[in-house]
Amino acid sequence: MDEKLTLGILGLYTVIYLVVFFIQKSQIDRQKDVITSMKSFMEIFKVDEVKKYVEMRNERILHDATKFITDSDQIKKMSDDLIKNTTKPIQEAYTEIMAQRYEELVRVVFQIVINQEPERREQFIKDLLPNNEHYLIPMLKDYENKIV
Repeated sequence: MDEKLTLGILGLYTVIYLVVFFIQKSQIDRQKDVITSMKSFMEIFKVDEVKKYVEMRNERILHDATKFITDSDQIKKMSDDLIKNTTKPIQEAYTEIMAQRYEELVRVVFQIVINQEPERREQFIKDLLPNNEHYLIPMLKDYENKIV
C-alpha cells in the first residue's frame, strides 16, 4: 500500500506540474504577443522625428512670442521709455565729461594759436580749425583786446 500511495502522490505531482507548465507556457506566449505589439507600436514613433517635431514647435512658439513682442505697441512704448530712462543719465555724464575734455583741448589749442605770429593767428584758425572757428575767433579777439 505504501508503494501505491507513493506512486499516486508522484502521479498527482506530475499532473500538477503539467498543469503549472501549461499555465506558464500560456503566460509566456501572451507576454511574447504583448512584446511584439509594443515593438510594432514603438516603430510608429521614431524618436528622432518626435525630437524634430518638438524643436520645430518650440521654434514656432519662440517666433510667435518674438512677433507678439515686436508688434505690440505697449511693449514698444515700455521699451522706449526704459531705453530713454536708462540712457539719459549716461548721456548727461558723457556730456559733462566731454565738456571738461573739450575745455582742456580748447585751452591747449588756444595756446598754440597765440604762439603763432599775430597776423597769422586768425588765418591759422580758419585753415586748420574750421569747425571751431565760431568759438576760437571771439576768444582770440578778447585775448588781443586785453593785451592792447
